[in-house]
Amino acid sequence: MSRYLVQLNFVSFVKFNSVAFCCANTLLSPFNALLYFQSDDIATGFLVLFLAPFAGLLFGALIGILGFPLYKFLISRSQSLAAVSGRFQDISDDTADRDAQIATEPTTDADSRDVSKD
Repeated sequence: MSRYLVQLNFVSFVKFNSVAFCCANTLLSPFNALLYFQSDDIATGFLVLFLAPFAGLLFGALIGILGFPLYKFLISRSQSLAAVSGRFQDISDDTADRDAQIATEPTTDADSRDVSKD
């Protein structure tokens, strides 16, 4: 597997943050709701559980917008922060049916042997 140096553009960074915050908020909201359930505020507890994914998306977008300059500064100065590994697929922008293209194209596996450390 290979490692790649990546610097996300603004839109991709905000999207990534939104998804990450949505997942984190959804997983952690039951603990927050439990506090409301223990204080006999059942309706607010269920509201916290229901709104957690949406609040995570919005908060992630806000943090992504505000944090992008710091991200760009750090990534441009450190290869270890910019290096990623995993499975990657090349998706062209002009394809109407991306799902069909993803299914037919081979993936590129990434590994830690190809990028030097900082």
